[in-house]
Amino acid sequence: MNIFNSPRRQMTPGFTVNALVLAVGAAIFGAGSAIAQDAGEEKKRPANRLLEEVIVVAQKRQEDAQDVPIALSAFSEQKLDAMGIDDPKDLAQFTPGMYYGQTVNFAVIYIRGVGSDAFLPDSDPSVATYIDGIYYPFANGQSQAFGAVERIEVLKGPQGTLFGRNSTGGAINIITKKPGVEPEASVQVVSAPRFDDNSVRLYGSYPIADWLAASVSYTRSESENYYDGTRGDGAGGSEPFPDEEAEGVRYKLRISPTDNIDFNAAYIKFDQYGVSSTAMPNVAPSALSRAQGIEAEERDHHVDVDVPSYFALDNEVLYGEIEWRTDWFDVKVLASKQDIVTDNVYDFDGSDTPFITFDAKGQFADVKTQEIQFLSNESSPHWLEWIVGAYHINQLSGFPLNRLSALGLDFSDGSFLGVPLPPAAVDFAQSNPLLGALPDGGSLALVSKLSTDSTAYFAQTTLHFADWVHLTLGGRYQEEDRRVVESSINTANNDGSITEIQQFDRPRQLDNNFSPKVTLGINPVEDMLVYATYTQGYKSGTFNTVNVYDQPEYVEPEVVTTMELGLKSQWFDNALTFNAAIFENEIDELQVQFISLLSGGAVSLENAGGAKIQGLDFDVQWVPMPMSNPGLVLALSGSYLDSEYTSYVNGSGYNEGDGLYNNGNGDFTGNRVTRTPEFSGSFGFNQAFSFFDAGEFELNSTVYYNDGFYYLAQNSPISFEEDYYVVDASLSFLHFDSNLRVTAYGKNLNDARYTYSQFHTDAGRSDYLAPPTTYGLRINWEY
Repeated sequence: MNIFNSPRRQMTPGFTVNALVLAVGAAIFGAGSAIAQDAGEEKKRPANRLLEEVIVVAQKRQEDAQDVPIALSAFSEQKLDAMGIDDPKDLAQFTPGMYYGQTVNFAVIYIRGVGSDAFLPDSDPSVATYIDGIYYPFANGQSQAFGAVERIEVLKGPQGTLFGRNSTGGAINIITKKPGVEPEASVQVVSAPRFDDNSVRLYGSYPIADWLAASVSYTRSESENYYDGTRGDGAGGSEPFPDEEAEGVRYKLRISPTDNIDFNAAYIKFDQYGVSSTAMPNVAPSALSRAQGIEAEERDHHVDVDVPSYFALDNEVLYGEIEWRTDWFDVKVLASKQDIVTDNVYDFDGSDTPFITFDAKGQFADVKTQEIQFLSNESSPHWLEWIVGAYHINQLSGFPLNRLSALGLDFSDGSFLGVPLPPAAVDFAQSNPLLGALPDGGSLALVSKLSTDSTAYFAQTTLHFADWVHLTLGGRYQEEDRRVVESSINTANNDGSITEIQQFDRPRQLDNNFSPKVTLGINPVEDMLVYATYTQGYKSGTFNTVNVYDQPEYVEPEVVTTMELGLKSQWFDNALTFNAAIFENEIDELQVQFISLLSGGAVSLENAGGAKIQGLDFDVQWVPMPMSNPGLVLALSGSYLDSEYTSYVNGSGYNEGDGLYNNGNGDFTGNRVTRTPEFSGSFGFNQAFSFFDAGEFELNSTVYYNDGFYYLAQNSPISFEEDYYVVDASLSFLHFDSNLRVTAYGKNLNDARYTYSQFHTDAGRSDYLAPPTTYGLRINWEY
């Protein structure tokens, strides 16, 4: 199946990875080696790729990562390759305190215990993602390969002042390559035979004129699903899983009409198709599932489902940036338009028994953003740095039609398959007789659309009182208008027609917020920064729009207040880098997602009154023998988190034993916050050594450990992820003359069984495991 030849996803007809691999190989080993030779000789290489200095824009201006009074992890392009990070989920193994999971193919990200397990368009992530300064409000497709990037910055803690709305947990800042003044090209080809995984990444940049340059970045991957099993074929039979396919392209254009003005424009197109995590085996069936004859599956990489499960993504982004450097200050203007469409068919019960199906085709998000920044430059006094600006976002998102199908779906007798409904559901069923007229296996059609209009004004300044002390003051004022455009329940008839049952209310909520930041930084000695920060982050309130029997309910905004004391330091002539921070997060009105057909909506949010997370994290990078063996680098990182819900009454959960919905009667006060392990960390080494004058070998290995966490706020044993560790390793050789690097790698070499997600529903618990042991060959060439 070639999804990219369909009318909606047409990009490059007839393309195959194998054909491109052959073409690339010919280019590399032919003419490519000659032009690469000079580049390889001229480029000065550090003794180890992990030792590259990383410049970040964590404060909207370029700075050395060690000089920024923000806890962060920064990865250059070469560092990403050396560590084997080729997927965003890999960041969690190298970023202390970070969790990166996946639910129904949507990214779920936590940093220092602050995050969101929500994945519907009526909610927002707590860890914001930015690509080239453009905010991506949804997690669709974030599990794709990065493509050609310059660097990735993971900022920890609320970033409410400069990075805006809904960054209560932190921000992931991805900087892609810009067209430069010199020609540039790179090729990466990856082959992993165990699951017939083949991918290619191409990048090229060319200066057309002194004032004009263009670049293109292209990625494509094909692989078998690492789960074996079958899905329904739509006609009562079954079929094997299709291949997982993804294809993306990014075009960039830079125009510099004068020395002081740059205009950058980009267009991104990314398509994806496969089963991925839409088919998850039910490893702990509830009483409802057991009554249908569903038995627990083994916790292994096998699943059979009776519905034609799949996930498809069509993502288009157009954005532009104008930068004008005046004699007094710099001006930067950014704008973007994003169109995201996903189709998703999910087997709710995780089995090959017909029971509950969720069909969410056409989920969409139309997003427009604009931002203007005024920044100090070299003409400003040396003791003063500042930035002021404004930001606006307008988005419309939702489901044009969800189909919720369940065997024996009939609410007319006040029960669902013999389970008593909540009183609100009984009242709703009695006033809507159509709910009792559904045929066996009938469907409900749920429509939900939400609009958001938000404007923010921000400012931040850093005062350098002396060379060794500085004070940063910042704030952001935001106004937001959230409105339910549509929320309705209908019947999906057997002939394909829709009969309306009820249009729910269309409420509107206006909110405003001011988020402050204060940071004091001190450099007591050279190569040491000590900082103390007080800051707040704000996550917008929203409405539950996917409703079965309840009116759209407003979910209060989430506010995170953080106090942090941090240290950044380098010792022994920069041979040892030691960074650490202690912090406390106070969360008010924490937004928590819950999934149950009996809770008023298929998937809904509710507020926990409060939560507190205290902890520390650290990063150590050490060159133990800088004189005799400068190519050896040891790395150690870790995070300790002490978390609890300080107030969480009337929480939604499932009964122990039968797994039935508890009608929102839980008291989870004192429980640990979800997806927040007490300890996680990694240890690794990277050894680079020359092979005469011909090239360089590099040996890399990392062990990551996680001591376990809960997926549900009720902290039930069934929702606990046991401790696990993961071992990765690679060996590469760089040939200097051709600038060709060949890497043999292995991931999860110890074949650990751990989850990217647990999905708890009325049907029980379904697991989506991380891949088993994989190994492969990666070829990189750069010019």
